[in-house]
Formats: sequence, C-alpha cells, structure tokens
Amino acid sequence: MTSIAEPRREPGPAIGSGDRVGRRVSWTRALLLVAVLGVLTLQTPAPWAWLWLAVPAVVALALLVCWRFGVAAVAAIVLAATAAIVVGWAHRLWLWWIPAAALAGAWMGAREEGPGPRSGSRAWMLAPVLALAAVLPWLGHYRDLVAAVERELAAGDSQLLDLLRQIGADHERLAAMQKTVNENAALRHAALPHAIPTLLFLWVGALVVAGRSLAARSAAVLRWPRLSRASLRDWRLPDAALWTFLAGLALLVALWPAWAPTGWTLLLIVGLGYCVQGVAVVESLLLARGVPPPVIILTLLFVFMIAMPMFVLTTAALGLSDVWLDYRRLDPVVHGDQNPGDR
Repeated sequence: MTSIAEPRREPGPAIGSGDRVGRRVSWTRALLLVAVLGVLTLQTPAPWAWLWLAVPAVVALALLVCWRFGVAAVAAIVLAATAAIVVGWAHRLWLWWIPAAALAGAWMGAREEGPGPRSGSRAWMLAPVLALAAVLPWLGHYRDLVAAVERELAAGDSQLLDLLRQIGADHERLAAMQKTVNENAALRHAALPHAIPTLLFLWVGALVVAGRSLAARSAAVLRWPRLSRASLRDWRLPDAALWTFLAGLALLVALWPAWAPTGWTLLLIVGLGYCVQGVAVVESLLLARGVPPPVIILTLLFVFMIAMPMFVLTTAALGLSDVWLDYRRLDPVVHGDQNPGDR
C-alpha cells in the first residue's frame, strides 16, 4: 500500500545544511516536550502520573503507524485497544485512557492522507476519549477515585489553615477562612462527581494534542511530509456533536440522578467545543474586515479575563447558532481587497 508517508522525489537541489538544521530543530523541540512531560510526571501522584508520558507516546505511535500502513494498522490498533480494555483492566481507571487515546491517534493517522481534516473534525476525533469520560461514572472504583480526589483537596485546605496559623493570623480571620473552607467543601462534595470526567477529558485531550505534536516532530526527523495543519478560523464541529450535546441536555432534564454525571460530561465538553466554534466565528468575521490577528487575540483575551462567564456563554451560544446560520458563508472573505479599511 502506498501512503503519503512515502514522499515522491522531486528534482531539485541536494539536501544541504538547511535540511539538517530543520531536523535538529525538530529533535530539540521533541526532547523539550518530553522533558516538560517528564517534569509534570514527577509532580503528579502515581499511578496517574504515567499518563503524562504514556498518552502522548501511544498517540504519536498510533498516528504514525496508521498514516504509514492505513486500514490494516487501524484495525490492529482497534483490536489491541479493545483487548486492553476487556482483559483485566476494569479495576485500574487510569489505564483506560491509554487505549482511548490510541484510538484517537489512529483516527487522526487514518485521515492524514491529502489535505487532512479541518480543525473541528480533528477535535471530533477525540470521540473515543469523550466516550470513556461519559461512561467513567459507571465503571468500578469510580467512587473510590472521587473519594481520593476529595481527600487530597481536603488535605490542601488543612495545610492552608495551618499556614495561616503559622504566620500569626488573628482569630477573626481564621474563623472567616474556616467558614469559607467549609462552604467550599460542601459545594465541592456535590459537584466533584459530575466534574471529574470533564476535567480528565480536558487533561487527556491536551495530552493527545501533545502526542500529535510529537508525531509531527518525528515525521520531520523521518523525512516524511508534514502533518496537516488546521486554522482556528475553520473550526466547525460535525453534526454528530449537536446530537451528543442534546443527549447530555436530555439526561439532565430527565432528572435521573444516576445519569447526571454522564449528562454533565456530554453537555460541558461539547458545549466547550461550541464555545471554540463561536470564537472561530468571531475571528473569521474580524479577519474578513481586515483586523490584524494580534489585535483579535488581545481583544478576545481581554474580554475573557474581564467577563469570563458571559464570554463562555455568549461564544457557546454563537457556536450553536452557527450550526444553522453558518456565519462564515454569509460573509465571505474578499481576497482581492488590499485596503479593507477603505470599505
């Protein structure tokens, strides 16, 4: 089978110092990324600490193998991931994220032929990780995980109060802080079972992105073609994301307590995806009017810092409405306009 990983030789100048410098830079960036992940591994309690290195490694490997060998490699990785889930790993929640990430990497590799997927479609390739996050509350030992996280947070609260006593805080200030800690602990106890799957998805999703970056550096070292790149302005989730969002909303409206963690997971994760889509709409419309990208970035960051809750809700609503209105087709970019400020 011929793959894009086998580049066709074009006539031209021989490989010179520029190519060697490029490979050296790729090696340097890859090693720097691995070093950062290694430091974070040392700062995280075991056994979850191993995910910092294991997830990017399996994503990079699955992506490159499926990019090179195609459907046969995808089938092999799916079978290996299924076997890893079925054979004796039910009591180790942290291990489940490795085969889920491998499936996401295999999906990315299978879609790397040609121009590659758009940014929204690439985000939807995290669907195996999303599925695991949605079923996580139904797996064995999930309650033990929630209790362990709550104990760690409670220990942090105790250390904070001890620190205030050591620095000589007065009784009134200690009492106020103790009251705040107790109120936060009550809210945390109610919210933590619903929030942990979403937080784990965001963590593993970031590690999948790191694995794709590692695969890109490895492809440069192997002299393969570059991995496809996608722009934020093209971010658009597929239609399946809308049905997933509605499914999460339906589970919450049904008021089934056992299904509430799954409902919140689907609603929050896909809602964040539509939040990014709303930001992409804003960026595209501003670029169409000639606003420089640095100004767009600074403006969005300023609004996010000043009014974060309203920013998230507004951009999510904008992203959802884009499913039907498709704003970026309503206002196309005029490529030939060299002076958009005169319009």
